[in-house]
Formats: sequence, C-alpha cells, structure tokens
Amino acid sequence: KIQVLSAKFKNYGGLKKFSGQIVTVKLDKSNWLLLEMLRDENGEGKIVVVDNSQEFFGVVGDKLMAFAKNNNWAAIILNGYVRDTDETKNIDVGLFAIGTCPLRNFEKTDSARGIELNFEGVTFNDGDYIYADNDGIIITKTKLI
Repeated sequence: KIQVLSAKFKNYGGLKKFSGQIVTVKLDKSNWLLLEMLRDENGEGKIVVVDNSQEFFGVVGDKLMAFAKNNNWAAIILNGYVRDTDETKNIDVGLFAIGTCPLRNFEKTDSARGIELNFEGVTFNDGDYIYADNDGIIITKTKLI
C-alpha cells in the first residue's frame, strides 16, 4: 500500500530527492524536542516527520537544518511552517512544509516522539518509509528500494 502526501507541501531544503525510514515527532508549538533530536542524534538513513498541527510558527529554520545536515538526517517533513528559507535552500537536507512564517515560538511545551501521526489524509508511523523527489512524496510500510 502506497500513500501520497498532498501537493500543498513544498520543498524548502537543498536536497531535491531523498528516501529513508520515518521517525515521528508531535509538537505542541515548541520545537525543543526536535532541536535536541537533530542536534544530538545520528539520523543516517532517517527522515523526521513532524506534526505541529499547522500552528502559525516557523518551526524549522537554518539552525535546525544545520543540525540535521551535521548529523546526517536525510530530510524533515513538517505539517507546519518554516523560516530562513534563503538559507535552508542551500543546506543539503530535504525540508517539506506547507509554507513560511517568520514568527518563532519560545514557549517550552510538551512534545511526543514515536507516535502515529495523521495529517492531510496520510498516516505516518515510526519505521515506515518515505520516497520523495520533485514530483512529490510517497509513504510505504515496507522498503521499496
């Protein structure tokens, strides 16, 4: 079974084609859990899928993208907004989101990791796979290539 993510998600990163295994993160405004994960963990072969319920904050910017690049994360798929896109487009990591917002959130709130996420009619689970290029994003339960 293959799922296809909505075409409203655009790539604001430098990597235009990528694939990898999903790690899920649910945020409540604050991006602290995501920041720590990208900064501190090796993401080789992994793509982090983040849901912040489309809260109007720029969740990922140049600093988190630099952390992702330094720790070998292939990409970030965000059900939300990004910032610093003049810089993020030059970082060799995929970054799909629904739009941009310069506003940041500084409040520390609860987050969760490794849980099922559902947005835009697609279900994401830890361990599923993503394949993305300029034509879009597909999600599968099993590895295709």
